[in-house]
Amino acid sequence: MRKVLLPILAAICVFVIGVFILNMQLWYSSSMDALGGARYAAKNMDNILNEAFQATGTAKRIAEKKCDLESQYQLGTEAALRPHLRTLIIIRQGKLWCTSLPGNRILLKQIPEIPDTNLLLASAQNTVNEIPVLLYQTQTQTHTQTSRIIVTISGVHIRGALNVPLKGVTYSLRVGDKVLGLLADVTDFTASAQQSGQVNSAKYPFSIIFEQPPLFSLKRLVTNGLGILIFILLISVAVAYAIDKYLNKNDTPEETLRRAIDKGEIVPFYQPIVDGRDGTLRGVEVLARWKHPRAGYISPASFIPVAEKSGLIVPLTQSLMRQVAANMNSIASKLSSGFHVGINFSASHITSPTFVQECLRYRDSFSRNDLNLVIEVTEREPLHVDDDLVQRLNTLHENGFVIALDDFGTGYSGLSYLHDLHIDYIKIDQSFVGRVNDLPDSTRILDCVLDLARKLSLSIVAEGVETKAQLDYLNKNNIVFLQGYYFYKPVTFTEFILILLSKPKVEVFVE
Repeated sequence: MRKVLLPILAAICVFVIGVFILNMQLWYSSSMDALGGARYAAKNMDNILNEAFQATGTAKRIAEKKCDLESQYQLGTEAALRPHLRTLIIIRQGKLWCTSLPGNRILLKQIPEIPDTNLLLASAQNTVNEIPVLLYQTQTQTHTQTSRIIVTISGVHIRGALNVPLKGVTYSLRVGDKVLGLLADVTDFTASAQQSGQVNSAKYPFSIIFEQPPLFSLKRLVTNGLGILIFILLISVAVAYAIDKYLNKNDTPEETLRRAIDKGEIVPFYQPIVDGRDGTLRGVEVLARWKHPRAGYISPASFIPVAEKSGLIVPLTQSLMRQVAANMNSIASKLSSGFHVGINFSASHITSPTFVQECLRYRDSFSRNDLNLVIEVTEREPLHVDDDLVQRLNTLHENGFVIALDDFGTGYSGLSYLHDLHIDYIKIDQSFVGRVNDLPDSTRILDCVLDLARKLSLSIVAEGVETKAQLDYLNKNNIVFLQGYYFYKPVTFTEFILILLSKPKVEVFVE
């Protein structure tokens, strides 16, 4: 489990660290962009107020004279030639003295008091055309009188200066405790706004305020860093792969096989069992194959000994049982009554405490109850026959299972098994069948095996039939049930379906 989790955790760590670094870089870049935009807006406002400052010089000169039509014309010309100015107003003794508008008018509903900062934001409700304005005030001393010169700057021009082409950032003008943004009217500068970014003008008493970009933004990551995110993901996968390779480079065969079982790489192959007289399909023997992702299908001779030695043969067989039941259920309507489905069980599995319960669950997982589910006991591994074992197999026999002795005559205590256990039939190993040829002496051993089976009233399945001579000999001796390359090699489930659909079915398999 550690070898599985470590590459995953390493990949997650690399990805998280990569995303963190990327996010901080994007945040810093966004912060610098927002700050640069604020400085740009402040520069725009400085330029506008520079116009107001220059226009004030003309107003001062007029304040030293008198307010006549010519003076109003000069003030109007000054306002008209300055692209961002609205009106120029001269006030004496708290009253309107001269303006740039005809008729000495103003667009303010009332003349406000401007604090010492010389700037004031007037809301839309204080203007005739309901557009907020910025007031720029300068005081001048003329003879014995003090005059206030006020230059009004339209909110339209202010918003134009604030409209920096930077997506996702909104700027506002702050003067004193008042704020003018791109959309709303003049508002109070609230406590929450104090958390915003701010750039102060070096020349005039105003600030440009803006919201700092959030420290983390998924949208910003995807929008501005998608390509790098994909690269980080690929790097993370590469790290996991490299660590996995390093950890598993010295894997034991047992560890490799265990991982293959967990991944479902051990799959069932099916070798058809046929009626030797007419070739009709009577059943299948389930054989294990390792579906290796790189090496393809691997023969059981390469891994079954490892499974038996390490104890993995039990989970391996359990996996095969689940897959076989699912396969057979998917083609249940195509199987004949009594169709044989045989699986080999090792001695260690048969003697395990849960063996009987596993077999009963295996039987109950089939959608049909008229199939012959065969437990094939192999002779290639010693099986200690005692009362408990006899009771186990008898219980399964009573619950509908067929007991077969596989590889008969090649392993341990075959005759003892026949005496002590309830065996329904024996499977004659291919090493005996393979000796059969045209020579008379080639069948002596097999003749003895067949004679023994007949005397014990056992049904027989002959394995490893590969030639016509072997088929003729077995048919001559009334051995009906045969399997081998002469008929079919072990095939995948998909290939077995094609065989099933192409051959007629018979009613029963076991006599």
